[in-house]
Amino acid sequence: MNTTRCHPYRRHMAVHLGTVLLAALLWTGTLGVAPAHAHPIDLMTSNRAGPILRGETTMGELRAWFGRPTDQNVKRVGCVRVTSASWGSKLRVYASRGDIRIAEAIFVRARRITSAEYGDLRMHTRRGLRVGDSEDRLRRLYPRSTGEMHAGHTHYRLRTGDEGAYLMAKVVDGDVVQLEVWPYEFC
Repeated sequence: MNTTRCHPYRRHMAVHLGTVLLAALLWTGTLGVAPAHAHPIDLMTSNRAGPILRGETTMGELRAWFGRPTDQNVKRVGCVRVTSASWGSKLRVYASRGDIRIAEAIFVRARRITSAEYGDLRMHTRRGLRVGDSEDRLRRLYPRSTGEMHAGHTHYRLRTGDEGAYLMAKVVDGDVVQLEVWPYEFC
């Protein structure tokens, strides 16, 4: 029996399959298509606000990306003292008070923040919520999140992540005015 011969249809299919595979490899290589699990640089989760990683990003990195803070002071949060640094009205970070100050809580107050390193960041949650969206949109995107009212605003816990860290939205007068990334606790 001669195994080197095959039906012309099968040979034709093998050529087409090879062509399709080669085209797919070239397309992903030349266009730089990222894997499906890659995170955009402006994504907010319970552990990050764009490039700012809770528990990892240092104040030195924040200065390099956003410039010098426009306001910086020490404040008590829970039972610890933290460095509160803000960049205008758009971004605030609570950082640890050690030799190397690490971002522990992040507050995004604008739809767009400009970074020297990353350009324009359009911060958003995985479901697409952004600062400036309506409370109705928040409720449509996060139907199981219930708000807690206090001091003239409402906080919605959107997601709880690793080690209890969480992502929150702050709503005032029916609009999302701030997205927040918090650790489980400061004490």
